Amino acid sequence: ATWDYAGKISTTTVWADDAAPAGATLAGTGEGWSWVSSNPAPFSGALAHQSALLSGMHQHYFYNATTRLSVAAGDTLFAYVYLDPANPPREVMLHWYDGSWEHTAYWGANLIGYGTDGTVSRRYMGPLPAAGQWVRLAVPASQVGLEGHTLSGMGYTLYDGRATWDYAGKVSTSTVWVDDAVPAGAAV
Repeated sequence: ATWDYAGKISTTTVWADDAAPAGATLAGTGEGWSWVSSNPAPFSGALAHQSALLSGMHQHYFYNATTRLSVAAGDTLFAYVYLDPANPPREVMLHWYDGSWEHTAYWGANLIGYGTDGTVSRRYMGPLPAAGQWVRLAVPASQVGLEGHTLSGMGYTLYDGRATWDYAGKVSTSTVWVDDAVPAGAAV
């Protein structure tokens, strides 16, 4: 038998794992960066970063990374989160920076006033993920206006409670449906 090219390929690009990307400036509002190796154990690698346990809006973020993340059409952005089961937040929000922070997705209650709800600057993605376990938050780049953009920052924002964050980046999918012929009307 001789075969040639066919189906789909997914490629994961990890942008942040065990540290912020190279060259990044670390900052926060109400909290700083706190790296942990337990409680919970990281999803990937040796370290994860954990928010402070606070009421109201609090966040930590990085920007001006020299290791940037290029986002293509069809890419999905992701980050892993572990919500503290004893102190779950009421809202979880991710931001991406491409020269503007107006690229935001959130889960849970609509309590953080960044952006305009229902637009790429504040896109509702569903209810809060389950607490007490690692969950992958995934956002199609098109939903937050980032296809064709290059990222140099990312933010992790909560309303109330505490969460631990790990392993963030993008998934790219290429589709080749056979190669030098067939599908179209198929039946050969």
